[in-house]
Amino acid sequence: MTHFAHFDQDLDQIALELAGLGALCNVRLRDPGMVQSILEGHTPVNCSNPPAFQKMRGLLALAYKTIEESSRFEGPEATARMIHHAVQIASERRDRFS
Repeated sequence: MTHFAHFDQDLDQIALELAGLGALCNVRLRDPGMVQSILEGHTPVNCSNPPAFQKMRGLLALAYKTIEESSRFEGPEATARMIHHAVQIASERRDRFS
């Protein structure tokens, strides 16, 4: 398996899981400042599921690490395409269930 396929699949899976956890925690991860706030450990007021929040926080950190590694191995342009794809499929899934 090439690095590209590996990173692409990882980012897709992380994005899908984050979309589900965002719904569980009543959090819109695409809202300005939300990801940074979560990474800093600030639990959103309307989140009543601490285990889901902690998992979401960990997955966000993993996403950043995966993006960093992908950029190093695949380059920033390929990584940007992977991120766009991951966000697109996560958005489509979220829209189907909302």
